[in-house]
Amino acid sequence: MELDVSFSVYDITVPVMVHGLDVMDDYLDHAHAFECMRGLEPGTILGERLASDMLSFGEQFSVSRNKVDAHMAKLMKREAPAPHNTPMTYSALKGRLLETRSFLQKVQPDDVAAAQSHTYELTPPIVRGWFGGDDYIRHLVLPDFFFHISMAHAILRHLGAKIGKRNYLGNLSQQSGGDYS
Repeated sequence: MELDVSFSVYDITVPVMVHGLDVMDDYLDHAHAFECMRGLEPGTILGERLASDMLSFGEQFSVSRNKVDAHMAKLMKREAPAPHNTPMTYSALKGRLLETRSFLQKVQPDDVAAAQSHTYELTPPIVRGWFGGDDYIRHLVLPDFFFHISMAHAILRHLGAKIGKRNYLGNLSQQSGGDYS
């Protein structure tokens, strides 16, 4: 039996990113609670990093939000907005998450429907060249988005926060049916 499994560009970007933003919002709550539990100065975790040449916990949020804006603008064939320089506070980062979620929730399937048929120019620091829509989405947009969620997760775990795979997966829903147990 052959199944017709097709997903639109919208299906594999917008709802997935909204879900990921919810996970990141949860990580901010975990970080703040962890600081309170450990008696740390507010905002301490925002400056933590896994290695000296990596982004800090707070920067993972700020940079990833800018990248969501830039990637989605490319997919919609629009001018990318100027990157936001978000202050490293929990309230500012949460506000930026809400702003990005609101932007994504306004994206309509037709806005990105032709994205697979376009080519996209990529420039350093990551890679240089032209990529077709499928490759751009599968090999850069989505991995780039999940990289920053993973790094935020890893920083919290490294510091001793009690989070695990369940937190990384976020609030799973059964929108397409099925029986999850």
